[in-house]
Amino acid sequence: MDRQAALASDAETITVLIADDHKMISEALKALLSPDEGFDVYLAASLSETLDALRRKSVSFDLILLDVSMPGMQGLRSVKHVIDTARDASVVVFSGTTEPDFVWQAIELGAKGYISKDQPLRSLPATLRLIADGHEFVPITLSRQRPGETDEPGGLTSRDRLILKSVSEGKTNKEIAVELGLTELAIKMKMRGLYSRLNARNRAHAVIIATQQGII
Repeated sequence: MDRQAALASDAETITVLIADDHKMISEALKALLSPDEGFDVYLAASLSETLDALRRKSVSFDLILLDVSMPGMQGLRSVKHVIDTARDASVVVFSGTTEPDFVWQAIELGAKGYISKDQPLRSLPATLRLIADGHEFVPITLSRQRPGETDEPGGLTSRDRLILKSVSEGKTNKEIAVELGLTELAIKMKMRGLYSRLNARNRAHAVIIATQQGII
């Protein structure tokens, strides 16, 4: 046992729930976060499995690594559901393709940060210990932009860009609303605003303009 593992063994064990449907990722993380490193790891592969694990009285989790695209997840609404069910456990958004705006909204809902799947594996134990100690963690490369702050030409926000991308993928207003944790009416109003800003006639025209301008 090396010095770092010895120190970990002297500390209180951190109980982690890895909620991710990618078995290879989950198994690799479970092997890395070994008891020798001071971790006790459980796995879940869907939203329903995650909620079931959190509701059990037999295990008290300290951390939940939450993959926001696993089966059953419906955007921020599901993130909030997990946070509420987790009680005192720290919920961390765990993804490789999450928009900054989504991350900061999740944090405003009570998440304790964001860990990218691109993060080097060797740094993960230290990151989890930091969060378990009560700190918020977000990669330095993630620009902290609150909803409403513009980051695109024409006064568009990260959320506007995400909505346009969803429209380009053929998603309905209802589907987009569920993913973002908003009402369908709110999405309709945002689309009207986007038509005005982009000088677009309809959804298809807005997507064409956004593509031409490099917005999506």
